[in-house]
Amino acid sequence: MMPVIGWFAVLLVAPAPAPAPAPAPAPAPAPHVAEDGRRSGRTHLQLDASVLWGVGGQMFLGTQVRGVAVLEHWATARALGTWDLGGAFAYQNEPTFLAPWIDTTQVEGATHRTQLVAHVGHTVHMGPRRRSALGLHVLGGWNAWRSHYRVHYSLEDVRGEATSTRHAAVLGGELRFTQRLHRRVGLNVVAGGMVPTQSSYLISLAHVGLGLSFYARPRSWGRR
Repeated sequence: MMPVIGWFAVLLVAPAPAPAPAPAPAPAPAPHVAEDGRRSGRTHLQLDASVLWGVGGQMFLGTQVRGVAVLEHWATARALGTWDLGGAFAYQNEPTFLAPWIDTTQVEGATHRTQLVAHVGHTVHMGPRRRSALGLHVLGGWNAWRSHYRVHYSLEDVRGEATSTRHAAVLGGELRFTQRLHRRVGLNVVAGGMVPTQSSYLISLAHVGLGLSFYARPRSWGRR
């Protein structure tokens, strides 16, 4: 009887076996196209912020913010192709100091242009890790133009001030190169222009830009 009681006591005081370690969580999916070049079946989100220089009525400086959903379409051993769907907002300013033919002691003011457009296009992601991307996009939407100037010609004793505002639809295209530098950040170079459906004074003529690209976490179609 005593041996049975002793073994029972040992079982009571013996430490419980340690639980099996939990499996390591799966790594989060990359916020960009897969570096192995395979289709992941996911939608990627990309935000581009660029500083612009271009020509409209005269030279302008501006900025553009563009957001697109990147949908994988095809893949080969050397590249991966995506469709990019989204939109962009741009602001352009034509100051007098970028127009050397204007006497800024007699003329004050600026021209302002804002554009809200939809973007659709195709991008090819290249390189051993698919870090380089070249895309061609069509854009179209709405353009607002506002010009406000004051003049003072002292010799002629002429003073005046005027403001003009116009709106127009726009259609154009852009070529964009992106180089991913980090998991979530890249560098982009853009060049584009508008179809001359209106005067370039109103809708601008062409622009180039340089900026940063940001990549957001993808989501799966039909999966959590």
